[in-house]
This record gives sequence, C-alpha cells and structure tokens, in this order.
Amino acid sequence: MFNSPLPTYRADPIQGENAAWQFPMGPNSEIYLPDNDKDIIWWIKTDPNGNRIVTPFDVKLHQKEQPVDTQDLAARLAAVEEWINAKSNKSNAKRTNTAANAAATTATDTIG
Repeated sequence: MFNSPLPTYRADPIQGENAAWQFPMGPNSEIYLPDNDKDIIWWIKTDPNGNRIVTPFDVKLHQKEQPVDTQDLAARLAAVEEWINAKSNKSNAKRTNTAANAAATTATDTIG
C-alpha cells in the first residue's frame, strides 16, 4: 500500500456575493465555496476568457424520504370513503323526503 499521507482538502469559506466575484480564479475553472454569513454555496465558473458566472445555491440539510405506510393510507382512505358515503346517504334521504313531500302536497292539492 501507499506510505505517503493522504492529501487534505478544504473549501475556503467566503463572505457574501462580493467575495465570490473577487475570488481569484484562472480561465476554465469552477469551484463551490461555502458562505460564512448565510446558508449559501457559491458556484463560481470562469469561461476560456476568464469571465465569471457566479451562482448562489441555498443549503439545507437533506431529509431522507420516509417509507410509505400503506396500512395507514388504507385506514385513512376507508375513513374518507365512509364520510363520503354518509354525506351521499344524507343527500339522497333529503331528496327522497323532498320528492315524497312534493308528491303528497300535489296529491292533497288535487284532492282538496
């Protein structure tokens, strides 16, 4: 194996956009630099002429996606279906009562 020590890497933090524009870089370069003042990473690129493009990216901690609990989803869906059916049954009962009342009123008017 290798007996030489492993290289040490470090991203130099900068302070703000102005520092990103001033960071010394040659043509055809790119680097990501953390910002000391905000949760931002600056992506700095230079073209073949040394002109730079500075792009900030917001930094937030990555959240692992939680597995889907299908039993919980099934229970919630069943509750929603039950609620919809109950609403539908009440609505149908109102329509039936209204129709029956209308028929009774019409029959009474006709007879009376």
